[in-house]
Amino acid sequence: AQAQAQQVQQQVQQQQLQQLQHGFQGGGPSLSASDAASDEPDADTSSASSASNASSPSATSSASATSPASATSVTSPASAASRGAAPDAGTTPPSGARSGARSGGAEGGAAEALEAVVDGMAGRVLLPLLRAGILSRPACAAGCTCSAPLYEAVATTPQHVALARAVAEASTVLLKNEQRALPLRRGAVVALLGRACSAHTPIDPARDAWTAGDYFVVGGTGRVAFRRDPTLASALRARGVTLHVSPTDRISPALRAMRQADVVVACGGATASESEDRPSLRLDQHDFLTQLGLLRTSKPLVVVALAPGAVLTDWATRADAVLLQFLAGQESGEALADVLTGAASPSGRLPVTLPLAEADTIPPCTESVCRYAEGLAAGWRGRVGRPVAFPFGHGLSYTSFGYEWAEEPPAAFPPGAGGRLELAVRVSAEEGPASGGREVV
Repeated sequence: AQAQAQQVQQQVQQQQLQQLQHGFQGGGPSLSASDAASDEPDADTSSASSASNASSPSATSSASATSPASATSVTSPASAASRGAAPDAGTTPPSGARSGARSGGAEGGAAEALEAVVDGMAGRVLLPLLRAGILSRPACAAGCTCSAPLYEAVATTPQHVALARAVAEASTVLLKNEQRALPLRRGAVVALLGRACSAHTPIDPARDAWTAGDYFVVGGTGRVAFRRDPTLASALRARGVTLHVSPTDRISPALRAMRQADVVVACGGATASESEDRPSLRLDQHDFLTQLGLLRTSKPLVVVALAPGAVLTDWATRADAVLLQFLAGQESGEALADVLTGAASPSGRLPVTLPLAEADTIPPCTESVCRYAEGLAAGWRGRVGRPVAFPFGHGLSYTSFGYEWAEEPPAAFPPGAGGRLELAVRVSAEEGPASGGREVV
């Protein structure tokens, strides 16, 4: 079956190559073997220009008259139908007949012009693929031989991993840090609570729906499948932190773990997917985190939220510190562990507004047709002058910063300023790990 699938795939690719080499049906340029193999820097430019010229009637008629292969090249059903031919005919009329059809009236001319535009657009995509030899390479057959190149290949490097970790660290947002609960003091015993801290079932692209996502990646075409354990529990263990883990969202085992620890770290998460709205802005562990806050003792409570966007944070009022991370990928746990232990300083700022209630946001739509009439009154623009949980741009740091004018600003715009005024501010690190602190002014 695999051999037959590969043979069919190769036949289809050969037909595509022949069609591209003989010219497009709308009068696109023919492509010789030497042109296909050309690696000259200006090859793309000239071909794109030629393809775009296919929309010109004169260029179209000229190409159809001088391209001997155009009368026998493969045509698409849509192209054949636009000329009144049977969709399954497989060939085009002789060039003379095609020229006659063009002069048959405004409707036929419009169809031919549209076809030429589409051919030009297709040419700008396909011709570079042909030059690179991509269309002539053996391809996998969907459902038969695509697993290895799509799902088993490791398309990363140590440099990529280091970059992913640095980005995850820098984008982690410290929403709250009362009594300097973070970073964790060295040697502290940690109760690590909640499924989102410990559980990770790797997405299997061959088994799971293409829209499946988790607390680390979004579902859909942007999804990345990885083998590495991205959880906070794994990363803290690797750093030698003493943990009492309750890997479920149940209160009873969580309370037992809390009694044996110096500080409590609880996690919650939510997932999101392309092509559909989230049904709620609540974390999956919203109720669990709320109960922990109500039952907490004098031990500091740190909440880590793994979110795909704006979430409700009712539980934050009873937490000493809150960290928020947005789908940070395979390095999520490593970045969070660095921030919790003080190896890195959080410097992220909220790219969204966190509302007080779902009623303050655009409601989710589950219909096939959704009407959005709010215009620009979305996100922070829709909450100007109204209370929110955490505003757009909010984010704290372990470093305290001081501000002063480098130059005292004028009381009014000076004459001739034209409405433009430059201000100079000096920012300095006053307290905390200055080497890792970043500030947005």
